Amino acid sequence: MTDTERVRQIFDDVADDYDQHVPFFRTFGAELVRWSGLRAGLRVLDIGAGRGAVAGPAARAVGPRGHVLAIDNAPGMLAALRRDHPGLPQLSTRVLDAHELDLPDASFDMVTSGLTLHFVDDPARVLAGAHRVLRPGGLLVYSTPGPPPPPPERDPRWDFHGALIAEMAARPGAGKRPDPFTPPPRPLARMCAEAGFVDPVDGTAHATFRFRDPGHYWEWSMSHGFRGFVESLGPDLAAEFRERSLAGLARLHAEGGITLSPSIGLHRVRKP
Repeated sequence: MTDTERVRQIFDDVADDYDQHVPFFRTFGAELVRWSGLRAGLRVLDIGAGRGAVAGPAARAVGPRGHVLAIDNAPGMLAALRRDHPGLPQLSTRVLDAHELDLPDASFDMVTSGLTLHFVDDPARVLAGAHRVLRPGGLLVYSTPGPPPPPPERDPRWDFHGALIAEMAARPGAGKRPDPFTPPPRPLARMCAEAGFVDPVDGTAHATFRFRDPGHYWEWSMSHGFRGFVESLGPDLAAEFRERSLAGLARLHAEGGITLSPSIGLHRVRKP
């Protein structure tokens, strides 16, 4: 099973709960659209649309004279997107693999992709497709997981979590263990240039999310791509991971609450 196939299965499985516990992807999707400079009347392709974290705000930004095509290879996600964003005739969906963009050349003013390009099997191929479907002067706007905060800003109370993930990932066992929070190194900026994009602009977005209790955090962590890592451990290790995670989260909760303050990278490039 390829990474793309594995991710598709994970996101189909979590579609009903995805982004429902805290508005993680909705928050960063809205920020990406705001930062993109999207305006009324434009045609947009959103790659890896999920439940519409980017596509929904984009559809409202382009208005009735524009159009947003939201694509994803997980049908369950697109079904949830349609439920979440009714009353937007300018928003349409299509089950489509980002590697195989069966779309006309130069047919979009902007291509967006929120926290997706680090998941795909072949980013260079996806970027080449995005370049092809953009009109000259069109923009590719995407986001990536941000780096962890530097030591002066890092909350050391969370150190247990990273150490536990690393320990579990190193345990003997069959199968690949994906961890979407530490994606493989992919020089996306260089890949964009190789695909023919120019004029890169980068930014950063920050947000803070608070969780009611350890159970709330655990439910959230199992409602997105991190579930793939937990399931890859197998039943016994997954149960141990859950028990130890909840114990560490209980300490955080007792010491002032469970708060997560991630950052993401914002990136914009242009097709000449």
